[in-house]
Order: sequence, then C-alpha cells, then structure tokens
Amino acid sequence: MKHSFDSRFGKLHALHVAGLTRHLVACRAALDGDLELFLVLSIIGERSFSARNAPARMTEEAFRASPVSTVRPVAINLQSIADYSGIPRETVRRKVATLVARGWVERDAQGLLAITDLAKDSLDGLTDSSVRYLRELLAALEEGSPTS
Repeated sequence: MKHSFDSRFGKLHALHVAGLTRHLVACRAALDGDLELFLVLSIIGERSFSARNAPARMTEEAFRASPVSTVRPVAINLQSIADYSGIPRETVRRKVATLVARGWVERDAQGLLAITDLAKDSLDGLTDSSVRYLRELLAALEEGSPTS
C-alpha cells in the first residue's frame, strides 16, 4: 500500500483537497458562514464521538440511528478548545454560548462540553457531505491497492 500511496500521492492529494474544500463549503453554509463556529463545534464533536472510544465496527446507518451518548466522550472545556485551536478563549466562550443556545452543545456541572443529539440531527446534511468525501477517498485509495 505504501508504494501505491507514494506513487499516487499527487492524484490522492488533489482528490483530498477537492473533497475537503467541498465539505468545508458545506460546513460554512450549515453554520451561517461562521467557520470558527464550525471549528469549535467540530472539536467538541470529535471529543464527543472520539476515535478512542468509537466502536471498531459501526455502519453508517447505525451511526445515524444511534444517540450521541453511544460513545463515552473525552472531556473537553473552553480552555482546551482554545489551546488546541489557537482561537482566543473569549472567542471560544462566545462560540460555545451560541452552540449552547442552539441546543447543539451541552455543558455539565464541571463545565465539560459535549455535542447533543439535536446537533447530530440538525447537521445530518454534513454527515452526507462527510460520507461522500470519505467514499471518494476510499475509492481512490482502493484503485491503487494490490487487490484492485
């Protein structure tokens, strides 16, 4: 696979950039043009449905049907988001307040943040965008695999 990846990097990179760009445009539109709001939401979402705790096998259908609480979240707070993203803490605080007001993020008694099922359902179109992007990348990667 490594040889195939290395020899096809230019094509794979171009497909990645095109797919990621389409996805970011969809993300920007879904959050009223506010990419920083999307980034804060994404960071909280990544911790709410972390690769560390996600099921090893889960279909797209099961993902869409399952509540967010299916996966144990990894703790995250305002300062962690600011440190990770480079977005000033006060800006993160305002973005999180917007997300809480929309019902897309909840804060527990310790101030830890998590995505809600309302966010997952409201942004289902972004899941469609992600699926398209991932399928295109997978198809491109499989084209160069030894079994294709």
